[in-house]
Amino acid sequence: MNGIEEIISRIADDANQNAEAILTSARTEAADITERYAVLAAEERSRILADGEVRGRAVIRRAASIADQDRKQHLLAEKQRMIALAFDTALQRLSALPEVEYVALLARLAADASSSGDGEIILSQKDHRRYGPRVLADANRILEDAGKKTNLVLAAETREFVGGLVLKMKNVEVNCTLDAIIRHSKEDLTLDIAATLFS
Repeated sequence: MNGIEEIISRIADDANQNAEAILTSARTEAADITERYAVLAAEERSRILADGEVRGRAVIRRAASIADQDRKQHLLAEKQRMIALAFDTALQRLSALPEVEYVALLARLAADASSSGDGEIILSQKDHRRYGPRVLADANRILEDAGKKTNLVLAAETREFVGGLVLKMKNVEVNCTLDAIIRHSKEDLTLDIAATLFS
């Protein structure tokens, strides 16, 4: 039995040595793997952080761009509102001119609209009743002073508009209402008004 025990003892020693060698090798390999993955993890962490920073800056740039576009749209809308208000105010002031100036304006509009000296002056109901005969007389006087025919007449017909007039010549009508004058002036004057309001 001694020989068997000795053999078993040697086998056990060899097994222990082999197990210890395998364990040492496994521990070394595990440490190497842990170290390698720690380096990879650190690199991945750095890459993710850098990527996140780049994306974060992109999000901030986009947000700033959207905010700037929003600001410009609001500013443009406000400028357009102020320009519209300027034209509305002009219309109100023209229609509220003192009587003498308003009659002179209507007479000038009628005379300027009639290249031949002919035509029917159509006024609003209020202006027809209050100023009609004076506008007609003054318009014909302006035409006479310019050496033109003085065949303007006051139409019995009236129309609904804020102020100004319509000059009817046969089948043609010239719209000289204050609203039409302001509307046509918008195209020419909007840039000037914007420059005055916002410079």
